[in-house]
Amino acid sequence: MLGTIASFVAYGKKPGAMFMLRHPVKTVKMARMRRNLRRIMGSRRVALGMGAAAMAIPVGIWIGRKLG
Repeated sequence: MLGTIASFVAYGKKPGAMFMLRHPVKTVKMARMRRNLRRIMGSRRVALGMGAAAMAIPVGIWIGRKLG
């Protein structure tokens, strides 16, 4: 487990050519993991933004009615 985490940290951003030659299966797995993490984080950001907008719009309307 710790070895896996250490290799992901070391080669997480961009695996070098020597690592790709020595560990082709691990390289493909890491590339898939990075791609999946980007997609998950992107969808979570969109969901968070939509939730924030869903909360902010009614509060803004309520404050607008109270003030004006």
